Amino acid sequence: MAERELKYMSSECMYEGVIVELHDGSVGIDLKGRLGHLKVPKRMVISEYDLKLGQEVGFLMSYPEVFNEEPADHYVKAIEYRDKLLKEAADKKSSESK
Repeated sequence: MAERELKYMSSECMYEGVIVELHDGSVGIDLKGRLGHLKVPKRMVISEYDLKLGQEVGFLMSYPEVFNEEPADHYVKAIEYRDKLLKEAADKKSSESK
């Protein structure tokens, strides 16, 4: 994948969160300050300890910058296809429970 150039200077800030999900390959973190939820691969978490629910974490993150005004067609199609599959699965489950 080609590197893109950002138009704005990097503005990393320290963010903190709490581990709320642990899976085989991922970690779910609720960000403090009601900023949302972040899910990352477990291999990206730096720790000298075994990961446990409730542990606090900190990391640097900058604000996302949108590259183009128009969405990329292949991503739009993939999202629409995913949504269609989810709706079909929900409809099937709903009709089976009746």
